[in-house]
Amino acid sequence: MAVVRSGAFGFGGEVTDLVRPNAAPSKAGPRSRSLRLLFALLPALVFVGVLWFGLARTGPQVESGNSAPSFELPLLDGTGVLTDEDLRGKPVVVNFWASWCIPCREEAPLLERTWRAYRDEGIVFLGVNIKDAESDAKRFVEEFDITYPIVRDLDQSLTRGFGVRGLPETFFVDRLWRFAGAESGPRRGEQQGTVVLGAISEDELVTNVERLIRRAVSP
Repeated sequence: MAVVRSGAFGFGGEVTDLVRPNAAPSKAGPRSRSLRLLFALLPALVFVGVLWFGLARTGPQVESGNSAPSFELPLLDGTGVLTDEDLRGKPVVVNFWASWCIPCREEAPLLERTWRAYRDEGIVFLGVNIKDAESDAKRFVEEFDITYPIVRDLDQSLTRGFGVRGLPETFFVDRLWRFAGAESGPRRGEQQGTVVLGAISEDELVTNVERLIRRAVSP
């Protein structure tokens, strides 16, 4: 899968008027001044356009092989907190979601079904609830009978650390707590100021889960 890397963009050189020696000064009309202003602003406009395009893309900001961020977040069921230290040594599927997100609802049964099918092979699923009311998140968990742990990222620190661009988005982290990949569907629109992405497919989920399991048992 493609990995999106952040880049740096620079401005062009300063725009100056070139006047040949001994040439008579020209009288610049409104149109000429407008064109000169446009050319002067062009580098800045290009920069803003490139920056906007980069922010509008929905690909993850993580790079495979890099360490995933540390965290300590409260469990949705109120039984305590969960940290990255609790998960290290196991392959982990991390799904970011919210109860109001329609594609999150579409993929919830698949995530639970896949978790139940592979949990005996040592993999862990983790749901990260963001931008949501606690009561709505709990109703979501009850509705879809989700049995894997769910944490609440109230200040979205883990969300930023993972480079989440929209909901839902699923990340795959190996037993050394390193990024192994990420999957999300195409952009569907925007809701509550958040980009809404398509649900993960069964083939994408199962392929990545089985790859994580194989990596976990290999020397």
